[in-house]
Amino acid sequence: MLTGILLISLVIFIAVVSYKRPRLEQRVIKKIPVIDWFIIFVFPIIFYFGLVMIIRSIMQRPRLNILDFDDIQLLSSGALFLIYAFVGLSVHFVGKVLSRYIKKSIQSRIYYINEIFHGKLSHFIVFVCCYMVIFILALLEINYPSTYKMSLFSALVVMAAAIVAGFSSTKTIYYTNAWFGGYNKPLFSITFVMLIVLAGIYRANSLKLYYYPINIFISTILFTIVCVFLARQFLVYTRLSKRRRLKFISRILSA
Repeated sequence: MLTGILLISLVIFIAVVSYKRPRLEQRVIKKIPVIDWFIIFVFPIIFYFGLVMIIRSIMQRPRLNILDFDDIQLLSSGALFLIYAFVGLSVHFVGKVLSRYIKKSIQSRIYYINEIFHGKLSHFIVFVCCYMVIFILALLEINYPSTYKMSLFSALVVMAAAIVAGFSSTKTIYYTNAWFGGYNKPLFSITFVMLIVLAGIYRANSLKLYYYPINIFISTILFTIVCVFLARQFLVYTRLSKRRRLKFISRILSA
C-alpha cells in the first residue's frame, strides 16, 4: 500500500518537473517531443501500477458495511473514469503535437478547432476524471479500514507524499495569475466540495483516520491543493493596484 502511494506521488512530481523542462520539449522523436511520449505512455502506466497496488491492498482487508455502496459499482465507475482520463490525455497529446505544425492564426478554422481540443476540453476531461478516480478510491476504503493502527512515522510519510503530489497537481491544474483565469473556479470548487464531503463522512461515521491511510493521502492532497491555490491568489492580490484589487474581489464574489 505504501509503495503504491509513494509511486503515485513520485510519478506526479516527475511528470510536472519533466513537463516544465524545455530540453524534453525540444528533443523530438518521430517529430513528437520526448516529453509527450512520456506523458502518453510512461507516466500513465506507472500511475496505473501504483493504483492497482493500492486497490489490492484495500480489498485484502475485512469489509465493514459503513457506506451503502456496492464494490462492483464503485470499481466499475472508477475504471470508467480512468479510461476517460486516458482519452482526455490522448486528445491533449494529439492537439499539443498538432499545434507545433499548424500555423497560428485566429482566422484559421483548423487552428481554432485544434486549440479547443488542446486547451480546456482535454484538460477538463483529464482533471475531472482524475478527481473522480481518487474520490471513488477514498469511498472504497471507508468500507475497508485497516486492521492495525498506522504508526506516526508511516502517517508522516503518507502526508509528506500527499503534500508533494498536491503541490505538483496545483502547478499543473491552475493558472496562477488570477482567480478567474483558465479553469480555476470550477476545479477549485470541485476540490473544495470533495474535501468537505469526505470530512462530513468521517465525522458522521466517527471514523478514526489512522485506520485509513488512503483517505489520509487523498484528503491531504485535496487540502494541499486548496491551501496552495488560496496562498497563490493572496500573493496575486497583494501585488495588484487598488483599482485592480476591487476588480479581483468582485470576480471572486461573482463566482
